Amino acid sequence: MFPAIWSNRHAAVLILVIAILLTLPELMSVAGLPPRDRVYSGIRVETGMGPADEHQIFEEKEPVDILFVGSSLMVRGIDIPYLQQQLSEKLGRPARISHLSLKWQGLDMQYMLMRDFLEHRKAGMVIMDMPTLALIGDSPHIQAYRWMRWGEFPTSTADLSFRDRMAIYGAQVLGAPRQLVNYLRPNRKIQNQQLVANLGSQSEYGSVGYFGGPFVDEPRTPPTIPVDSMFSHGPEDKNFDFAGLPLGPYHRYWAQQIGKLATEYNVPFVMIHIPEDTERGMDRVPERMYWPQVVGLPSAPVIGIPSATLFRNTPPAEVKNYYYDQHFNDNGKEMFTRAITPAVLDLYTKEVHGGSIH
Repeated sequence: MFPAIWSNRHAAVLILVIAILLTLPELMSVAGLPPRDRVYSGIRVETGMGPADEHQIFEEKEPVDILFVGSSLMVRGIDIPYLQQQLSEKLGRPARISHLSLKWQGLDMQYMLMRDFLEHRKAGMVIMDMPTLALIGDSPHIQAYRWMRWGEFPTSTADLSFRDRMAIYGAQVLGAPRQLVNYLRPNRKIQNQQLVANLGSQSEYGSVGYFGGPFVDEPRTPPTIPVDSMFSHGPEDKNFDFAGLPLGPYHRYWAQQIGKLATEYNVPFVMIHIPEDTERGMDRVPERMYWPQVVGLPSAPVIGIPSATLFRNTPPAEVKNYYYDQHFNDNGKEMFTRAITPAVLDLYTKEVHGGSIH
């Protein structure tokens, strides 16, 4: 059997290779990071529409009326073409609505998407979905090693705990070699753009039944819901429950950074709740915390619809037909979007146009 270490020279080379790998994030930061757009093309298309996000952020130039930022819950919860059509009719011109997302929840990821977009393009209003109980633990996003780079957010990570900073650095040790390879040989040159669009929009789940069961086409016209009832009117609002499991310090920190980002770019910021399958029968919107306080924007609106209200005309046994797991399938996506659209349009009119559109 060959020994693990053949000689002192072999040991020295092994130590040098390990040292380079461990310090590669810092070395790349000191040498000068590659352009940020290369980060997005290096994200696997199975985890979101990173390459399409790259195009929206770095190549398109026009301002957007509304920017949605979030996780897969938002992708499967908001019917962008329908909302864009409704806003266009209200504005009397073609509306522009964009959405940026990656799979799995994480406010560090959502901060990155929002920051990159606002640094390159203007948004009239930003709408973000906040973490649900599906966000387990208090650590960097599961895909952070693909898009976080040491030295990228020097002021943002400076106030994090030592443990959190080391977790971020560890993720970047894992991701730095791949990011370096992607800089030298960009993924964008070999990616199938149709595949990117399909996987990013998660359209493959549109006609899937609950946890793989048969898809049952259901009515997609929601009940009539007063617009005012979809808005939170404070931490004690009768339609919202803000007393859930609090976020840990790591994600609370990024929530604060998101609030500061909205203030820095003077962009109206709205938080939206997308109902999950476990909320069936609930007559209040369950939230983990009172988000306006957490993000540091006391007047930031929170909008949502209790599941019991959204599905009040649906037999309880049939509610599952609007989901494929905790996410909406096309039944749920279209019904929820049609229900929440009046609140979104009302907010856009108030926050962007001061109450009226001429």
